Amino acid sequence: MLIADIDFCVPEDAGQLFSIEAACFEQPWDRRVIEHDLADMGQVVYMKATLAGRIAGYGVLGRAGRAAHLMNIAVHPDYRSRCVGLQLMTAFDEIAREWGCGRMRLEVRSTNARARDFYVKLGFACIRTERNYYAGGEDAIIMVARLPLQVK
Repeated sequence: MLIADIDFCVPEDAGQLFSIEAACFEQPWDRRVIEHDLADMGQVVYMKATLAGRIAGYGVLGRAGRAAHLMNIAVHPDYRSRCVGLQLMTAFDEIAREWGCGRMRLEVRSTNARARDFYVKLGFACIRTERNYYAGGEDAIIMVARLPLQVK
């Protein structure tokens, strides 16, 4: 396990975040969306995991009432299976509980078994499938967990 420095993202991180997006996803978030969000952090929280001065992963958390919404999490392929995602999820769990949220929800691609397994270990359960959710027509699995997460 690598111990990452977990911190809030700043606008200057946009380039590294987009690089991680491009390395992780066939259809990455638009760089302009990331730049806009980082310039106006009113609705969402971006957190980063830094190792030796390099951003190894990041995530985005929003809130809707008493539910937190994990909007994105991405760990650069060079740092996968080293608990970087777990450390980000631990930070999001703390933030969500600080907000007074009792649960967290997320969407995950139906074909992303590795991510689904990761979320199940944290206490997430599938509540439904959203057909044609992603560009290209892929389905999303909607998952929800009670807080605190089952971080082990």
